[in-house]
Amino acid sequence: MVRTIFVTGANQGLGMHTVHQLGATPDVIVFMGSRKITSAEEALSKFAAEVHSSSTVVPVQLDITDAASIKAAHAFVADFLQKKGISSLDVLVNNAAIIGKGFEDTFATNVFGTIAVTEAFRPLLSKGGSILNISSGLGSLGLANKDTPLYPAYASSKSALNMMTVQWALEEEKKGSGIRVISICPGWNATNMNGHDGPMAPSEGCKVIVKAALEKGGKTCVFIHKDGEYPW
Repeated sequence: MVRTIFVTGANQGLGMHTVHQLGATPDVIVFMGSRKITSAEEALSKFAAEVHSSSTVVPVQLDITDAASIKAAHAFVADFLQKKGISSLDVLVNNAAIIGKGFEDTFATNVFGTIAVTEAFRPLLSKGGSILNISSGLGSLGLANKDTPLYPAYASSKSALNMMTVQWALEEEKKGSGIRVISICPGWNATNMNGHDGPMAPSEGCKVIVKAALEKGGKTCVFIHKDGEYPW
């Protein structure tokens, strides 16, 4: 059985490495979302030779802050799956995010854009599928203390995203859909988002995302990292 996964913001950093590692596993179709399709195609060319012979990586143009782009991406994915004789998407990985800008731009992408994508793709998700929201320990109210780095816009956007994880998880439980909704902290990775200033390589940080995307079942309504769970 082929597992179908859509990753947003996948042309670089954690998203790209997530797609790379997913594509290297057997029987997977990975949709590689990117604001510029050429950026996704360029990124894919770097690891195309390592994509498993039974798997496929498919670049998709997607700007999560643009309603028309989201609609077109949904139509493309649905049509692609239909042509393959597949009726649904198994996993949505909400990875696209920004840091270092003001509150308006940050929330437009990290919160409102993610909500728009999730609402658009939710009807395409299979029973027992997953919504994986890529968050940050900075978004945990339980972890915040006087030593917490100060990124007000980014941290609060991830706190808001975590609450959407809880809300969606509870909603799916009430529906009895079997859809798992979780937040994932991949750790502090050296990516373009932070000027490559981080102690962990994204090829390592993405492993917790890859594991969650490939597994069937598991706890819902939790905030996980590579070593366990974080408090909300």
